[in-house]
Amino acid sequence: MPVIMHFSTFLKFLTLDTGDKIRQLENYGKPGGFDFYRASRDGVLNYSTHGKSQKSVISEIEKSAAQNTVSHNIEIFENVVTWLSKQSGDRIAPSRGVWPSPSKVFSVHIEPEIGLEKNGKRKILAVYPRRDPRLNRDKAGAGLLLLKKAYKGAGNEDFGILDAYGQKAFWSPTNVSSTLLDIEINLIESELKRIMG
Repeated sequence: MPVIMHFSTFLKFLTLDTGDKIRQLENYGKPGGFDFYRASRDGVLNYSTHGKSQKSVISEIEKSAAQNTVSHNIEIFENVVTWLSKQSGDRIAPSRGVWPSPSKVFSVHIEPEIGLEKNGKRKILAVYPRRDPRLNRDKAGAGLLLLKKAYKGAGNEDFGILDAYGQKAFWSPTNVSSTLLDIEINLIESELKRIMG
């Protein structure tokens, strides 16, 4: 059965060094699992798309997140709210998709949290929720390429990845992002094949 991961988890794998990546991938060989960032992802979507107030989203995070993740999820959400307050355009609901890896060993749930529309042009952003390790242009670009491949949209979207802690959105791949994406996908596939036996 293929491993299913969220896009933010895939971004995390892009940022980890090889040893940490292998250690994290080994967790997929064990049953269970925990989605550390679910509450902030849902919160950003509810705030950005469904018009919930900042106060009400924070209250939902406090109720739904595991106790040891509440403050971190609130901090991520508040960082995104700060960035969104500086953006123009109407807020729209982003589409979702699933991207299967070439050997179907794993799939990535593509669920961008932010959609903005201005003058008929749409900006679709996924949130990178981690404080460390930092996201850089090459790695964000690799994530953008995957986002573009899997997103089911109208074709008039600009894609971005918002670094919640850096308060910066990345909008374009670099000249090494495509190769980096291929290398990461191959590494994840080969390690998961080994781990899952």
